[in-house]
Amino acid sequence: MTDRCFWAIKQPMQNAKNITILAAFWDNYVYLVKHSPGQCFAVDPGDAKPVLDALKRLQLRLTHILITHHHADHIGGVGTLKQRTGCQVISTDDKRIAGTDTVMGDGDTTGLGDVTIRCIATPGHTTTSVCYFVSGDSLTQPVLFTGDTLFVCGCGRLFECDGQTMFQSLKKLAALADETLVYPGHNYTEENVRFAMTLEPGKKPLQKKLSEVQMQNQRGHGPPYTVPSVLGEEKQLNPFLRAKDWQTFVSLRRKKDRF
Repeated sequence: MTDRCFWAIKQPMQNAKNITILAAFWDNYVYLVKHSPGQCFAVDPGDAKPVLDALKRLQLRLTHILITHHHADHIGGVGTLKQRTGCQVISTDDKRIAGTDTVMGDGDTTGLGDVTIRCIATPGHTTTSVCYFVSGDSLTQPVLFTGDTLFVCGCGRLFECDGQTMFQSLKKLAALADETLVYPGHNYTEENVRFAMTLEPGKKPLQKKLSEVQMQNQRGHGPPYTVPSVLGEEKQLNPFLRAKDWQTFVSLRRKKDRF
């Protein structure tokens, strides 16, 4: 499918039903997902306050927390939230993520209310990074929480693994269905699109994407939510998902590190 055709059929993206997007710190995203009447789970709560405020505002009870990796800006609120709500913590790394109640490995699944959560091991950013693929009747489309593995039009830095490892992790994500909604851990979208445009300066879908993102970032009310993305679009626009081999990926990652 050509870029032009893909862009023509793509509908304006809306946030998935039952997902609340919260802002933390400068550019982190935290997510609340309602899985049952009055109950929800959180993804990567680096800060407890926006989660507690949202729970009160939305009249929800926090039952679980999902953690994608151990960095402080993704787990900083876990202790407070666990103490205040009695929630259970799911992660892949109980040695580096204090308070973990359940350890999930690659391919493990669990059910919460009417949603099913599948853990996908995606080492690269850290050795124990994971993504969570979530599906269920209450979601209009499957959802992927990617932490710092996959961003809108970008990917995470390589802190604990080599480029070949990250490349293989991204290939696993690219094999998921095109309609999957992508919820990353940070808003790096404008910078990522600008970088992609240095590689393909005449690509019209990238130009349109940049215009949309800039409009969202310049809104005078509320945080600049540039998510979700849709995986089919990422396969078309994200240079790291488009890399033909791990050597090409490593070259792109080095260029992005200097961008």
